[in-house]
Amino acid sequence: MDSTLLKGLTLLELLTQSPVPVGVSALATKLALPKSNVHRTLGTLVSAGYVRRLENGTYEASLKVWELGMQVMKRNQLRRAAIAFMHALQGVTTETVTLVAPDGDDCLYIHQMEASAPLRISTAAGERAPAVMTISGRVMMAFYADAAQRAQRLYDAVSPRPPFGLETLLSDLKTIRQNGYAMSGSHWRPGINSMAGVICGPDGVPVGAIAVAGSKERFTDEKMQELVQPLLSACANVSRALGG
Repeated sequence: MDSTLLKGLTLLELLTQSPVPVGVSALATKLALPKSNVHRTLGTLVSAGYVRRLENGTYEASLKVWELGMQVMKRNQLRRAAIAFMHALQGVTTETVTLVAPDGDDCLYIHQMEASAPLRISTAAGERAPAVMTISGRVMMAFYADAAQRAQRLYDAVSPRPPFGLETLLSDLKTIRQNGYAMSGSHWRPGINSMAGVICGPDGVPVGAIAVAGSKERFTDEKMQELVQPLLSACANVSRALGG
């Protein structure tokens, strides 16, 4: 493994995730590296155009990172297959519709169509959340061959612990697998109700999920029940577009 490249990528990730520019000392402390080492690596990233050095001596990720990410997203097959069906679903639901992909132990939110009345608290495209804590993550988890083992591992690893027991989670996964969708008063975003359906690839393995979310006052259990079939249809259409 190229340690120099790894240090550079780690630095870039820290700067991308930071809400404010960061100085050399703070970066060196986070990475447990000498300041001279960090300063040298930052210089390389600045020269390559991935990082900007501000007048006060702090550093931030440049728009080149965003530019490259946008190019990658344009080619993403899941997003390309799902956009038209998401648009149609949002027209029926009038709520926020989000496309989610599995990424390790997390859910990665890769595209979102906001409702005309946007959610005050909503996960945006480009963010991630623990799979076990989200309805999208659980609806995908239910369709893995090792769903029970995966669920227990993720349940034990997440901190703080979910506001539901492991037995409840395992029972929910069985129900989700039978139905192909799930509904929930969200454990991840208080005050937000949500529902999600699974998207499977050619081998039957989950490659994504479509979630619909709205405030609990507006997006009631009754409304979610009415939207089960439109949600399932959208997910099935995306799965077919991907060869699933």
